[in-house]
Amino acid sequence: MFLNFFKNIKKLRYLKNYLFILIQKIKVNFKKNTNDFQINFIAERKNWSIKWDGEYIKSAINQNLKKDLVLLSNIPTISNVNKIYHFGSQYMWLDWHKFLPKKNKYIVSFLHGKPDDSPEVKKHIEEFLKTKNSIFKIITASSLVYQRLLNWGVEEKKIALIPIGVDTNLFNFSDNNYKSEIRGKLGFEKKEFVIGSFQKDGIGWSKGLEPKLIKGPDLFVKAIELISKELEIAVLLTGPSRGYVKKELTKRNIKFKHIYIDSYMDIAKYYQALDLYIVSSREEGGPKAIVESMASGIPIISTDVGMARDFLINNYNGTIIKSFDYQEIAKKSIEMLIDPYKKEKIKNARKEVMKADWNEIAKSLWENAYLPAIKELKTYK
Repeated sequence: MFLNFFKNIKKLRYLKNYLFILIQKIKVNFKKNTNDFQINFIAERKNWSIKWDGEYIKSAINQNLKKDLVLLSNIPTISNVNKIYHFGSQYMWLDWHKFLPKKNKYIVSFLHGKPDDSPEVKKHIEEFLKTKNSIFKIITASSLVYQRLLNWGVEEKKIALIPIGVDTNLFNFSDNNYKSEIRGKLGFEKKEFVIGSFQKDGIGWSKGLEPKLIKGPDLFVKAIELISKELEIAVLLTGPSRGYVKKELTKRNIKFKHIYIDSYMDIAKYYQALDLYIVSSREEGGPKAIVESMASGIPIISTDVGMARDFLINNYNGTIIKSFDYQEIAKKSIEMLIDPYKKEKIKNARKEVMKADWNEIAKSLWENAYLPAIKELKTYK
């Protein structure tokens, strides 16, 4: 019954997408000499991560080239010239690829996922791999997923390893007065170590009372409980769907504050309230929190997911944990919080993360994906 329901939902989504494309084609047929964008970055509608990736990529490339070459939209825009489409996630690509002309060049970001995550993810990966010959370039943010793609039979020439970027001007160090001001407004005391978790880790977009275990919220609250037995701490949460974590912290009588933010860019100031950021995920594409923490001068502890192994070096600029053991997360967190060499590690982290500044990422994307695609289309003058 449920399987048929979801199949019907999928058919309806495909029908809706088909109608979108058909309407756009009809409109285009009435236009002549269209001076259209060459590159269309397709992002999700939600005012969250992938949308802001597209915003930064568009801004950096258009400014560097001094022309409006990149367009950001939440559905593919059809025109009467050959184009490059960059889908910000593999999920959106699978929603649209059947309806798009083969003559264009398609770039797809594949950020995370492995078959043993769930039967749904396994099926999704199988469907994605069936489309690999239709894709000009697959962008992945981590060496971990890069290797997976190779193991799954994707040609190396089709893959580009380009990290998720960070705005190193927005996410930056601040002085102690500003930190004290932010912490005071949030109700944190000077004696408290404030630990951050800004990632969506509940299922759906409502309260998030059901945990998305792949994001490790269970590991996070268990680690926090152990840390609280050794140090006086408080927890700062942002992001949607944090109901599970809030419920579990309340049960453990651990102080926390949850901030609902209107825009991704608002998150930068809340890093300045932190003494530590913990990534306890079992699977990630980034997460952005790694590069955001490093850029903001906040010590970072992360499980071995996503970009962690590409940025974090133990005893140098942060801590990467090679297991999903909440006891180990707690132990390393306590060590980091009381580390007398913490300031030096924070400086090292800032130096390392500059390779992920959005200007560098946009340059790499241009050189390794967009420009080669444009050359093949022979439309760039």
